[in-house]
Amino acid sequence: MKEKEKTYTAWGIGEGVHEARNLKPMLTPEEQVELLKTKGVTFERCSEKQAIEALSRCGTFMHLASCRRLFQKHAEGQDKGRYVALDFADLSALNELDDEIRCTFLLAAQDVERLAKTAIITRISEDPREDGYGIVADFMESQQGRYQGYIKRDLSLRMGAEIEGDVYSGRIIAHYSGAMPVWAFLEVVTFGTLLAFYLFCSERWEDAAMREEHYILKGVKSVRNCCSHGSCILNGMEKSYESDYTLSSLVYAWLNDNGVPNSKTRRAKLKNRRIQQLLETLVMFGRLDGAALSTSTADALSELRVALLDTCERYGNQNGFVSYLRFLADLIDKTA
Repeated sequence: MKEKEKTYTAWGIGEGVHEARNLKPMLTPEEQVELLKTKGVTFERCSEKQAIEALSRCGTFMHLASCRRLFQKHAEGQDKGRYVALDFADLSALNELDDEIRCTFLLAAQDVERLAKTAIITRISEDPREDGYGIVADFMESQQGRYQGYIKRDLSLRMGAEIEGDVYSGRIIAHYSGAMPVWAFLEVVTFGTLLAFYLFCSERWEDAAMREEHYILKGVKSVRNCCSHGSCILNGMEKSYESDYTLSSLVYAWLNDNGVPNSKTRRAKLKNRRIQQLLETLVMFGRLDGAALSTSTADALSELRVALLDTCERYGNQNGFVSYLRFLADLIDKTA
């Protein structure tokens, strides 16, 4: 703790580079284990040696130990503030479950993105008023100058020389750079631009349901980004992550149609923004018929449901996060 008196040269979002004191010192894996021990974490089902190895090679302390906040602490007595019956093996097990959630929902989010693009292109191809080119031109003209510039810069940079540009989509961009049709445009733009195009189409076609789907897709995009970047999901399965965000009426219709009653449990769990976004992914996966078109994702969802229920069985009801996992398993059951 004396290290906190050290003066650091630090960088902050608002302050930039500056001098700072009383900061947390950087710890070695061995010191991280000692810190966890002072907080009541035991190393009985996972030895200290195994924990040090995990913290050295398998994941960072911030990642592997993030789910400790989900467990109860002693409220009084000599162990006040220390975790109750929390072993490092529990943190490792939840980390593995977190990995499975990310892998599964990444599949689902990617399917949703692909199927949403396909649905738009199919609809345009079947509309005699559309030719596939004019809609891209009208979309670009409808966007604010700054966003137009962003799309142009992104595509221009990616169609450069293969080593410096995008070796996966660069040739498509270059081939259609002079006149970009919708089937090429949606193949190479970002998820964010797909969302903007989705909203544009909903207004162009005066499609209220499509407009609502655009807002649901924002949640899917957040899940896709989280899963792609390896961010933790489980550590947010508690009350401090409650949100005032109002879900789309299409989401509530999906819940009602799939027999998820408007109960106290449903209302409580749908206050959690992470649960909301995972649900939004399942809703769009269902609306786009993902389970029928992507059996691999449907199978992964079924396997995840089993893993969630196994975890619930292991930890019982004494820890609040279990109710979130059981609710998520129930939502998946309505999808896969």
